[in-house]
Amino acid sequence: MNTHLLKLFIILFVNINCSFSQIAVGQWREHMPYTNTNKVADGNNMIYCSTDNGIFYYNKSDNTINKLTKVQGLSDIGISTIGFSQNTSTLFVGYSNGNIDLVKNNSIYNISDIKRRLISGDKNINNVYFLNNYAYVSTAFGIVVLDIPNKEIKETYFIGDYGTTLNINDITSDLNYIYAATDKGIYKGEYSSNLNLSDYNNWYKMTYIPNSDSVFNSIVSFNNKLYACYDNKNHNKDTIYVIDGYNWAYFDSLKHTVNSISANSKNLIICNTNYIQMFDNNLNNTGEVWNYNLNPLQVKYAIIDNNNQLWIADRNNGLVMKNESVFEKFIPNGPLNAKVSSISVQGNNLWAATGGKDGSWSNLWNRPEIHTFVGESWTTLNSSNTNEMSGYNDILKVIVNPSNPSQTFAASWGGGLIEFNNFDVVAHYNETNSTLQDLDVWAKHVRTYGLAFDENNNLWITNSQVTNAISVKTFDNKWYGFEYYSEINTASIGDIIVTKNNHKWAILPRGVGLFAFNEKGTFENASDDDTKKFQILDENKQIITNDIFSIAEDKEGQIWVGTNKGIVVYYNPENVFSSQNFYAQRIILPSAIEGQASYLLENEAVTAIVVNGANQKWIGTETSGAFLLSADGTEELHHFTADNSPLLSDNITTIAIDGISGEVYFGTDKGIISFRGTATDGSENNEQVYVFPNPVRENYTGIITITGLVTDSNVKITDISGSLVYETTSEGGQATWNGKNFEGRKVNTGIYLVFSSNKDGTKKNISKILFIN
Repeated sequence: MNTHLLKLFIILFVNINCSFSQIAVGQWREHMPYTNTNKVADGNNMIYCSTDNGIFYYNKSDNTINKLTKVQGLSDIGISTIGFSQNTSTLFVGYSNGNIDLVKNNSIYNISDIKRRLISGDKNINNVYFLNNYAYVSTAFGIVVLDIPNKEIKETYFIGDYGTTLNINDITSDLNYIYAATDKGIYKGEYSSNLNLSDYNNWYKMTYIPNSDSVFNSIVSFNNKLYACYDNKNHNKDTIYVIDGYNWAYFDSLKHTVNSISANSKNLIICNTNYIQMFDNNLNNTGEVWNYNLNPLQVKYAIIDNNNQLWIADRNNGLVMKNESVFEKFIPNGPLNAKVSSISVQGNNLWAATGGKDGSWSNLWNRPEIHTFVGESWTTLNSSNTNEMSGYNDILKVIVNPSNPSQTFAASWGGGLIEFNNFDVVAHYNETNSTLQDLDVWAKHVRTYGLAFDENNNLWITNSQVTNAISVKTFDNKWYGFEYYSEINTASIGDIIVTKNNHKWAILPRGVGLFAFNEKGTFENASDDDTKKFQILDENKQIITNDIFSIAEDKEGQIWVGTNKGIVVYYNPENVFSSQNFYAQRIILPSAIEGQASYLLENEAVTAIVVNGANQKWIGTETSGAFLLSADGTEELHHFTADNSPLLSDNITTIAIDGISGEVYFGTDKGIISFRGTATDGSENNEQVYVFPNPVRENYTGIITITGLVTDSNVKITDISGSLVYETTSEGGQATWNGKNFEGRKVNTGIYLVFSSNKDGTKKNISKILFIN
């Protein structure tokens, strides 16, 4: 090995200008992993590095790192390749769905032609090669030629047999020919004679090399020769050929697992999965990298810049730089991966579970893993860094104790219940030390799922396929089991909530219905318990549906249930154990056309319901993104989708709200992203009212927030002389102002007074805002 590791710097979020502790109302921020990098590109003194869902770039001038994601204006996620056109100073971003972004001078231009085009099969952008002002784009169906300055597709080459589609893995050129590494060998088309390359007859397969009809995954032109990788699809069996005209030779006698080949005018770089080889123009070996003294290598791509620094995209280590004998590792802070099944937030402590189950509620066997976002920093806990988590699988739910945010519980589908204090595992509860039970047919397999605290800080847990279908862990660490299995009479039990009147409601998934009970505080006496298993019936006792995915109680004590047919509401949930006046209602949305009223979200599977401080409802769906509804559900305040917002996906798996800041966290099948809403939880008094930003500078155009208010406070803003300029009512504990007076004009420079009071005027506050215009 030619490389000696003399010094190692690990830079994790140092001098990174991409995170801040508070975002303004109406703004988004993403929370994505940046360890698993795919591609690296050099341009304009920046090193760009891509992950599946975003890009970060290192500025070599000031040693800062910045992010480039949907929040900053990228059009999509699922990045499949990047490249930098030196001729046009443009960053090319290609996506797995055929979408393309061009980034130049802090502007992003989207080219969605391929994404929108009706093409059967895959549209993946595999790679890009730049020639003059054009990008030759390797796609799953052919070669697309993109005119970068004019931001338009010039032509498309279908080079398969008789002009059919063909998966193009990579492209290069020696200025005489354009070469395409494909799933059926290497093709070349004459470039220098201006032949019509849209005609497949002008493309020729290089049949004189071995395996000429097979998959070639990478090709470069270096020092007047071609270097092409034959992808054997067998572990450690890839072969690199050197092609000189009609002659070929093996590059070496080694068998590789080659992920990429790259080259510049002086260097040839071969990236194998767990090591890197570098060569000069004479094919002298100028260095090899076998380790960085970090996580094991999983190299995807590497380049050498004009300062002779090696930059590596590594799936285990983020962006790695080698400068002489020094390695530096750059990873913007984020969770380790994009998995998320549930989120819980209390007191600015966010915990996210990452486990999974299939449609039959069987294990997916995801490793035990939890993401935490505490103190504006992400940490992922798993068996690699927390020995006490070994032996678990599929952590499906987490809940942060609202009375003690340093305490968190995690429900495992097979491993029982885990208790954390801060980041430390302090207890593991299973069939040996609690009333939780393992399966009769599977010893030591304890399936826990639903978690909810009651007003006395007792934790309620659902336990599937056992006699003690419900257990409670009291605040003083006593356990009681409730033998409700015979009444529930179904295999699985889902989420559980505790209502204002101390009733408990649990979801019986897979089309069974709901189960409610009231143990009346006598945990040891089952004889006085009220229980009821029921289907979702309307006022005519007709079944609406029993496919239930989510449940929540709102500020008025009404129970909102998310189903495969939208939302139903129980307006009199206190009657659940009575036969009188107890049924579900669907919210009717009026229509301007007579006779065409509809039910709220009637065609949506509602996967999440969360109530904010203003009693508005955040709704997550399986296919249509997220909605914010008015308190009664009849008005749509927001509808976020992956197309009209930075939302990562329209498949929402979970939603949680930070009641202090109003930030709403959306868990999706592509990761976590958050949006700061206008509503927060109301405070007990008006003693800690906070105005942000303050002062309001001359170039600020966003929303001003007044937070820390009592719920539904009246807020009046006056100038220093007492003239009223604005008045509103807080949403929960937060009011917003656009900085304009009643006439719609921005207020003048000066000090403004904010008077707030609750409804009866017993809790008041006066704050000040300084405007500088």
